[in-house]
Amino acid sequence: MTHVLIVEDHEENRNLLKMLLEANGYRVTAAGDGLEALAAARRDPPDAVVSDALMPRMDGFALCRAWMQDAALKAIPFIFYSATYVHPEDEQFAAALGAVRYLIKPLEAEVFLTELRAVLRQWAGHAAPAPAAPLDELAFHALHESALARKVEDKMAQLEAANRKLEGSEARFRSLTGMSSDFYWESDVEHRLTQRGLATRTGERTVFHRPTNLGERRWDVPGLSPDEAGWQAHRAVLDAQQPFRDFEFSRLGADGIERYLSISGDPVFDAAGAFMGYRGVGTDITERKRAANELRARELRYQAVANSVSEAFVTSDVAGRIVGWNASAGRIFGYAEAEVIGQPLTLLIPQRFQGRHLDGMKRVQSGGERRVIGRTVELAGRRKDASEFPLELSLAEWSVGEGRFFTGIIRDITERKAAEEKIQRLTKLYAALSQCNQAIVRCAGEEQLFPQICRVAVQLGGMKMAWIGRIDPDTRVVRIVARFGDHADEYLQGIEISVDADHPRGRGPTGTAVRENEPVWRQEFGNQPLLAPWQERRARFGFGASATLPLRRNGVPVGVLTLYAGEVGAFDEAARNLLIEMAADIGFALDNFAREAARERAEIDLRAAEEQFRGLVEQSIAGIYLIQDGTFAYVNPRFAEIFCYASADELIGRESLSLVAEKDRGVVLAARRRVEGKVQSMSYGFTAVRKDGAEIEVGVHSTRATHKGRPAVIGLAQDISEKKSAEERIQRYVAQIESAFMSTVRVVTSLGEMRDPYTAGHQRRVGEIAAAIGAEFGFDERRQEGLRIAGYLHDVGKLRIPSEILSKPGKLSPIELQLVQGHTQASFDVLKDIQFPWPVAEVALQHHESMDGSGYPQGLKGDAILIEARIMVVANKIDALCSHRPYRPGMEIDKALAEIERGRGSTYDAEVADACLRLFRDKGHQLPV
Repeated sequence: MTHVLIVEDHEENRNLLKMLLEANGYRVTAAGDGLEALAAARRDPPDAVVSDALMPRMDGFALCRAWMQDAALKAIPFIFYSATYVHPEDEQFAAALGAVRYLIKPLEAEVFLTELRAVLRQWAGHAAPAPAAPLDELAFHALHESALARKVEDKMAQLEAANRKLEGSEARFRSLTGMSSDFYWESDVEHRLTQRGLATRTGERTVFHRPTNLGERRWDVPGLSPDEAGWQAHRAVLDAQQPFRDFEFSRLGADGIERYLSISGDPVFDAAGAFMGYRGVGTDITERKRAANELRARELRYQAVANSVSEAFVTSDVAGRIVGWNASAGRIFGYAEAEVIGQPLTLLIPQRFQGRHLDGMKRVQSGGERRVIGRTVELAGRRKDASEFPLELSLAEWSVGEGRFFTGIIRDITERKAAEEKIQRLTKLYAALSQCNQAIVRCAGEEQLFPQICRVAVQLGGMKMAWIGRIDPDTRVVRIVARFGDHADEYLQGIEISVDADHPRGRGPTGTAVRENEPVWRQEFGNQPLLAPWQERRARFGFGASATLPLRRNGVPVGVLTLYAGEVGAFDEAARNLLIEMAADIGFALDNFAREAARERAEIDLRAAEEQFRGLVEQSIAGIYLIQDGTFAYVNPRFAEIFCYASADELIGRESLSLVAEKDRGVVLAARRRVEGKVQSMSYGFTAVRKDGAEIEVGVHSTRATHKGRPAVIGLAQDISEKKSAEERIQRYVAQIESAFMSTVRVVTSLGEMRDPYTAGHQRRVGEIAAAIGAEFGFDERRQEGLRIAGYLHDVGKLRIPSEILSKPGKLSPIELQLVQGHTQASFDVLKDIQFPWPVAEVALQHHESMDGSGYPQGLKGDAILIEARIMVVANKIDALCSHRPYRPGMEIDKALAEIERGRGSTYDAEVADACLRLFRDKGHQLPV
């Protein structure tokens, strides 16, 4: 940084020059005279020195001579900047001493800076030239005295002019004194009033209700102010025989209102120097005091208002120093009032704007144009922490006496600017969303849509770059299919992106967005390890934030839309919502494209299916018909063949009932009405009449349908004459087999009963009770028959148990009990290889199991027991309790039911027990005999 030494005895000029140079990037050292400058330069040599000429102790000329005589300093260019020595001889004297420039104050800031830069460029890297003929001591003193003489002559001329002006001023003063005061007065050595005269009609006597009379001292007369301490201080001045000015006191006025007088006085001495008293003048200042009090009140009101508003109020004088500061200014800029009062306004201005501000202040000081007075402008401010912020300034100029001041009303518009920028961003995104939707409507496929989406996002949405990638389902690699924006090709050149979390290139925003099926927002990139592969590119191309949104088809990500913004934090909540809506609209388009592709494929498939169906229908071995309004609307060739017609055309338009035998027309008509009404489809058969009058048996399956927008019945018809005959033969054969089977079952049952007469009829009764419970439980007839068969055979294993054990009247031994309990396994072993259509063997095995697992032989619990076996358990128990045994008499049915009720849910299935109780108690079912 270039170092400049400025030498100036006038503090205000020195500060202004220092601020100007610092605002333009110079390092500045300031000195008040030549001696200070030499000492500072020897400590820290500058790159150039700018010096005034007229200064105390050592002036500029003496400094320049000493400068050039110092071997370490003489190579540094020396510039004079003076408003006092302005003669051409002074400039020649400076050049003879070795100065490279002689500038006359004042200069415009840019002119001064231009001269300084020219000097620094000219002597950069080499020494400033020494004077052509260095002055010896005598020559220097002669020229120096000559310059001083010229200055003295100028000063003498100025003093003579000033004396003449002073004489005129004294004459005017004498005249004005009489006119400016209301009265004059004189007092003696004891300060008693000795004389009083009026300059106007207003005086102490006419102002106060009780004036000071001749011979009295003013403090002897009661008054309102000052207090005793104030009078004592005034008397001390008088006793010290010192002049005083504007001593104020007040008394009750003649009008009953407090009145104020201001007096000034000088001590009077005789020729010998003896104190004679005082002589002075006085003025009624009541109105002025009232005005001052009102002004003070206004000031207090102003301060209250200024400290209550949210805007900053900052006041400066004409020199650019801060003289006024309210609470909001402290809040906005971060400075306390004590920190800024007296400081230059540049404290609040970013450095790059300080030069412009100083030029403006100089323009105002010189009476030039006021460009911002009375206007509202937007500028930048600098806080105490050096942060910058946008502000709005309204500037007013005002004067008090000869002083001029500027008050700025400053508003921090950071939030407003942010809101405006947000509105601009959202406006662009709304425009992009609108164009996106139009593109969706116009485009027929992804190849047209994706490039337009990228272009719209950049040109209308304010993005710097946008790209869309499709996911390869096999490799899980993202293939870029569209791009647009600044450096898009360069940025995406050679880029590899995966959606696999284990892949190094799959851990960024794209992979995350696809895996989580959610957008990923990067408001700033910073130093994020996961983004390292892309970090350098983003920094190089000026990307501040990014948004990565999954593009879904039927809710599943098939691609990504990635957008890059230039600003950090560009994607706030409102922007995110719009972009999510855009991605959803694109997903809607992808769904439509998929549906359209599927529709086209379906149409192709449908046409092929129609051809295939037509071929199948026309060549079908079954008759196909379509009936509408009671007549045939269509029949296939096979239908016509079944009824011995030469072609299908003979039947089109014919009454369908004409092919039905008279005896079955009512049945067919009822069936068709059911299909046309509540039943969707049904199968039935009837006797039909062929064209040749022969009767055949026909089976049909009819379904309700629509033909040309109106109700119809479509169906299949087959000649089942042979089939029906075969079915009748089969039914007779099945009935014979079932009869033989039941006879076999009864034989097996009878064999068991012959060995145990006490249980005669038990298996049959259990079968009947089980079938009845099954019916109550909701079993169909076929399943009820299975329960009946299982009941008949459930104890078939007892054939293996000796008859003496089965009929033993006393208690069984453990071995005998074990043999009896083994009958369930024995029954299973006998029945397991027989191909029953029901689980007969399993029911026989489980008919002594209990719901709580306490039964035998397997100790099964709950649902592990077949439902048929659970029914058999209850049926077996009912019959066992109600039947006579050698070791106990049979129970009444009510007691047996009570036993079932006690075991409900533990021994017996709760629903089966409930069905049994309903059957016997509610419906009055009787035990079989």
